[in-house]
Amino acid sequence: MKPTIQEQTRSQQSDKRKQILSIATKIFFREGYGRASMDKVHSELGGSKRTLYNYFPSKEALFEAIVTQVSDQVLTALRPPLGDADLRTTLVKMGNDYLGVLLSPVGISLYRAMVSEAPHFPELAHTFFENGPSRSSHHLAAFFRDQNAQGLIEVSDPQIAAEHFLGAVRGDIHLAAVLTAKRPSKQMVEAAVAQTVRTFLDGVNPKL
Repeated sequence: MKPTIQEQTRSQQSDKRKQILSIATKIFFREGYGRASMDKVHSELGGSKRTLYNYFPSKEALFEAIVTQVSDQVLTALRPPLGDADLRTTLVKMGNDYLGVLLSPVGISLYRAMVSEAPHFPELAHTFFENGPSRSSHHLAAFFRDQNAQGLIEVSDPQIAAEHFLGAVRGDIHLAAVLTAKRPSKQMVEAAVAQTVRTFLDGVNPKL
């Protein structure tokens, strides 16, 4: 069935938005937020400057979209796997997927950019925190509340538990990658996540 004109238009708009985000991501991470500009994005994008501003009215809006895009990848990684996997298997998969996003080139670049720019752009840092780390911990906390309701775990504060779990998963592996630019092997990541899950589950007393 041939797509309608409206469907074709929506598809074209989606493709253009992705193109803008792809170009802007490279510029923001290469130049830093302070030095990046809408003019630089337009220079690499080409076409009408009005088109760029129709999609993103400001540099702040464009960067927020980049942060949200990476955050959405993290939230996808934290979704419980389908099927009847037990809690331990679920947390191992979550941990590996979550760390995989953080250790990706975009994840590392975004973290470095925010640490560098936060003192100069506090509102931007707040936006990053709310759309990134905060969204992730709240999303995982909702999963822990559901596990609590089913009687599978006993945790008095799901939000704090989520923050502790994600912090333990990041551990020194993420910090080392940020500082040294050396990405750990898959085996190192899997071993670290497995140990984190073992330690975490001992603390929440799983009823398995």
